[in-house]
Amino acid sequence: MNWNKAGCEEIRAKKNKELIKIFTICLLIFFPMPLSVCYAAASIPKELTNYISALEKQCAKYGWTDIKPKEIPWEYYRTTKRKHPLIFVNFGNSGKNCVLFLGAVHGDELPTVYLMLKLAHYVRDNPQIFKDKCIVIAPLVNPDGFLSKIPARVNANGIDLNRNFPTKDWHPEALKQWRLKQHKNRRYYPGRKPASEQETMFQMALIKRFNPQKILSVHSPLNFFDFDGPSSDLDSFGQWLEKISKESNHPLRKFGFFPGSLGNYAGHERDIFTITLELPSSEANKAKEYFDKFQTSILKFINLSVAVS
Repeated sequence: MNWNKAGCEEIRAKKNKELIKIFTICLLIFFPMPLSVCYAAASIPKELTNYISALEKQCAKYGWTDIKPKEIPWEYYRTTKRKHPLIFVNFGNSGKNCVLFLGAVHGDELPTVYLMLKLAHYVRDNPQIFKDKCIVIAPLVNPDGFLSKIPARVNANGIDLNRNFPTKDWHPEALKQWRLKQHKNRRYYPGRKPASEQETMFQMALIKRFNPQKILSVHSPLNFFDFDGPSSDLDSFGQWLEKISKESNHPLRKFGFFPGSLGNYAGHERDIFTITLELPSSEANKAKEYFDKFQTSILKFINLSVAVS
């Protein structure tokens, strides 16, 4: 009786060991992927999840059904006055040949958001594009304006983000030009001081962190290409853009820069080749048409080599 009991216990112990071994193998095989997914999902801040949901609803509202913002690995470190994350995505090696894309600096320029979100999807799906490059896309610089009930050019503080950069001429000229040339039009208000806005500091931080050789900022509805950049090699850059202008059948115009503008801050003062792509209209239903029209030009801009001083 004692022997049988001991034998049963030994057999039971062996079976338990086998079960534990099998369970451990299964755990190692099947659990890493679900656990990492759960951890990644749990680590996403709620404000980002809520923001992406709001962005997807807005995309659906405009008929941009091919845009899935939740599929892009966004980063953010700043939020706006209305607590919207200022998102960007980085593809490739940040130490090489970097290009920065900016969309919706003005929140009522609706198709610019689509172009930049669509570009993020396209680059993600075609990794050969960034094999030896760095591509940074900030699709929505002014989410407070874009997500307003009535989309607004200015941010939640009523400031034109393309007049708020801390350029050398800001203090003597920004408010003066706003009063005299813009006749105090609130759409162009530069703020009480430069770099006062989170959205402005966000763009400055991207430029400082990634040190882009090229920047493309998408606007609407003035319907032209404009460019700023270093005096050296600017002629050849201009010639390249003239060719792109003809190929895309889109006018090229030297619009100049303003106190507090990106072209002034990045192109004029920091010698970064900076293109402004002004789309023909701000109509949301034209967004897909504009992406098709300018996709080739954007890809050529990514591949354009520039001399780095």
